[in-house]
Amino acid sequence: MTTGTALSAEDPPGPLHGPFARRVSSVFATQVVQFVLAFATSILISRLLGPADKGVFVAVSTLPGMLSVVGMFGLPSAVNYFAGKGSSVASLTRAAFLFSAVLSVLLIAAVWVALPSLESSVLSALKGHDTLARVILVTLPLGILASFGGSILYGRQDVRVYNLIQLGQAVISLLCAIVLVGALRLGVAGAVAGSVVASTLLALAVMDAVRRLGRRDTAGPAAPGRALVSYGMRLYPASLSGYFNYRADTYIIQALMLNAPLALGLYSTAVTMAELVFYVPNSIGTIFLPRVAGSTPEDANRMLGRVARLSTLITVGVALALAPTAFVGIHLVLPQYADCLPAFYVLLPAVVSLSLAKIMTSFVSGRGRPGLVSAAITVALVLNVALNLVLIPRFGIVGASLSSVVSYTAHAVMTLLIAGRLSGQSPLSLFVPGWAEVLLLVAGLRHLGGRLPLIRSARSGAGGVR
Repeated sequence: MTTGTALSAEDPPGPLHGPFARRVSSVFATQVVQFVLAFATSILISRLLGPADKGVFVAVSTLPGMLSVVGMFGLPSAVNYFAGKGSSVASLTRAAFLFSAVLSVLLIAAVWVALPSLESSVLSALKGHDTLARVILVTLPLGILASFGGSILYGRQDVRVYNLIQLGQAVISLLCAIVLVGALRLGVAGAVAGSVVASTLLALAVMDAVRRLGRRDTAGPAAPGRALVSYGMRLYPASLSGYFNYRADTYIIQALMLNAPLALGLYSTAVTMAELVFYVPNSIGTIFLPRVAGSTPEDANRMLGRVARLSTLITVGVALALAPTAFVGIHLVLPQYADCLPAFYVLLPAVVSLSLAKIMTSFVSGRGRPGLVSAAITVALVLNVALNLVLIPRFGIVGASLSSVVSYTAHAVMTLLIAGRLSGQSPLSLFVPGWAEVLLLVAGLRHLGGRLPLIRSARSGAGGVR
């Protein structure tokens, strides 16, 4: 069993072969199945609630995630980084529990007091739903703890059990939607209750997986507390700006548009469809950051170009395929959401740009330069907010999508320039795919179709990375 991410003798020369490729494809296969289940849940909830109530549910269910990003100070990324560097699982677990306890108390207290003010501005879709908003806060400590636990598992490249846990959460969410929203007709309250159940079970399962990993993997020095906080604080502006660069439009929609729940319900549907493009870069970036952290600079530089070019090729292909698929799917299944399609089409080039930025960000952070990531994403956030304030009043949710195109593209360009400088490679060479990437993609699809790592993982059960 390997406990770190450093290159080993089992890794063939090519950067997309061997254990790294298997872990990426395993995460990707899991996320694809997870997306299918989550998308089915979203369609069911959308049909049963309608656009306006769907907007209320989105506002309620995303509240813990927003608070986690605001209040965790980049610490999950720090845990991921030091797990990849070889710090002991036991010390990282202790840090996770300590951070979760302190941060949860502070965040819940702050939001409990500030909720009335928030409902009159950036969370206007929550008006009249104070009880649901406070109930969902119960999941905040569990969500923070699960985030730290996932960072430890991914940092140690121990992805098998975590893949199955994520799939289990998606299945439970779908079942809760069927029972609570579909069968019992509990409306938004039932959808929120299902979110609470799924989040609770996820946290319990993740931390049990971390406990088992700690029993198997006892190597490594204790994680330095000051270094964890220092790394997290340097990356915190990037985490904060990255989240709001991605979500600022939803809060500005609530602050500026008259029928905020309806607009948010339509826009969230457009975003959900466009997010399918993220599954490739998310799968790669999750494994790539700790992989880079545990590799020599030369090996990390060698991996970067091939990984980024292949990711670009796949994301562009997925975006092109999504365009007609979404048109047909919306009109057949969710005709009441047809007004979301213009925003969706504008979002497609935006998410392709953001996908490239995700790969570059993983590389730069893995090289120990989170401050550069923070600077780039902060500039993109300022640009995003400014454009949203101008374009949303004029063009509604399509204006939000236009703002994303400009800011995400600016983010991608900045991170490309930074990664190119760190790796000594031309920025253009880092993302323009060639014939070699086409051949790799074809070979990878054949391999994935013939031998899905997810199925192999399910059969072999829990275990360390082999």
